[in-house]
Amino acid sequence: MLRGIKIWNIAAAALLVLMAVGPLLAAEKTKTLDRIVAFVNGDAILLSELDARYELAVKLTPGITRRQVLQTMINRDLLLAQARKIFPEPVSADKAIQEYTGLKIRAFVRISGTAARNFYDANKKQLGGVSFDSVKDQIERLLEEKEINRRLQAYIGTLRGNAHIKTFLENTPAILH
Repeated sequence: MLRGIKIWNIAAAALLVLMAVGPLLAAEKTKTLDRIVAFVNGDAILLSELDARYELAVKLTPGITRRQVLQTMINRDLLLAQARKIFPEPVSADKAIQEYTGLKIRAFVRISGTAARNFYDANKKQLGGVSFDSVKDQIERLLEEKEINRRLQAYIGTLRGNAHIKTFLENTPAILH
């Protein structure tokens, strides 16, 4: 009987030690693997994803901020969600977005000869006096791209207005630069 009490006391003491030290050991082993920097309609954008995109973006556009890259990622996620409704998973994300914007926006943009001529007349000096016919196609492409970008920005604005977006960059000031 005495022996049973000793074992019980040893077991109780060991349990008390584990209860006291256990949380410390657990806290030491728990590490943050990644941070969520935004939610877009319930889908998370992780800090590691933002950092990877930022590293590439800063090489292509020096001076771009993480906040700008995050906004671009949010816009891309919104467009991709719409594109996936038409172009399912086997199609790459970039291809799905390209095809979707082609159907939704590009297909409806037409530049008239009058618009091209007006642009030429307004910019004749900057064009170096070349003939309208020699630059007409380039002017039409330029005006078409400008109009597509304008419409795309408006469309993204509509998607953003209908989306649930929450960013957390404000809460992590070390990554804002």
